[in-house]
Amino acid sequence: MSVDPPASAHESAGATAIASVIATPCQDTELAPAPDNLEQIAMATLCLVNQERARNNELPLQSNSRLGQAAMSHSEDMVAENYFDHVAPNGETPLDRIQASGYIPSPQDGYTIGENIAWGTLSLATPSTIVAAWIASPEHLANILNGAYRDTGIGIVSAAPASLADGQTGAVYTQEFGVVSG
Repeated sequence: MSVDPPASAHESAGATAIASVIATPCQDTELAPAPDNLEQIAMATLCLVNQERARNNELPLQSNSRLGQAAMSHSEDMVAENYFDHVAPNGETPLDRIQASGYIPSPQDGYTIGENIAWGTLSLATPSTIVAAWIASPEHLANILNGAYRDTGIGIVSAAPASLADGQTGAVYTQEFGVVSG
């Protein structure tokens, strides 16, 4: 007969957090983004991302306002400047945006960051379709499931770059991921 060692308090808390995420249904996942519901859309998106993490035994991400600021500025810029890319036409990178937000406190701090972007029109702009597309993409899924990440910020604009949207209503999503080790 073998006896398993008792789980540490940290492991128990993690298992409890994962079970809680899995047991809690996500709300508003089929809402189309509009100027008056973007906070609901961001919460639905984070819920779906955290459910995918939980299904893969990863802890949920916590919202971080500085990463949210970096994500929102990138979504706004993509719409205003009519492009869709991680690097802005002026050369600004995800690291530039995240550093400008103050998320990384000092150049001496270690960090790991990542970014997912997406856009869609009409029914392809809902949190459920955006997160499903990320999950179907190995590179995006790798960011979602990266166990090093602890923080996230989501920025959503209820418009899409004009050159891509063909006049249809839509949305641009940016999700920043990070962890800082001082």
